[in-house]
Amino acid sequence: MILVQLLLVGSFAAVFFYALRSRTAHGVSATKKLAFMAFMLVVLIAVFSPRLVTDVANVVGVGRGTDLVLYLLAVMFCFYVVNDYLRGQESRNQVHKLARRIAVLEALERYDVTREVPAANQPVGADDDRS
Repeated sequence: MILVQLLLVGSFAAVFFYALRSRTAHGVSATKKLAFMAFMLVVLIAVFSPRLVTDVANVVGVGRGTDLVLYLLAVMFCFYVVNDYLRGQESRNQVHKLARRIAVLEALERYDVTREVPAANQPVGADDDRS
């Protein structure tokens, strides 16, 4: 039992430090980091005292401690999926804004707005991207 506990604690510690030390960790909010730390603490308590998890499960109305752990993992997974979806949406919105801005800047570059005539080296309607 002690070998399994040591392997679990070592694995969780490696994941914890990797997650907090990664290059992208600076973009994660402090609230999410604290929630992750609290979750890791609960996991360590569960590893060292499985009977305590069963007692807590009985208090909240769940039959076994393993069921409670499974329910908590399901909630954490749903949180991850929603969070990842929202971050993806935000990234796509930023890409769309940048693409629009680049398109406007390229159009302004081709057409000299101050003189209201086409730029000297670009005829109106000429598109250098087409073959």
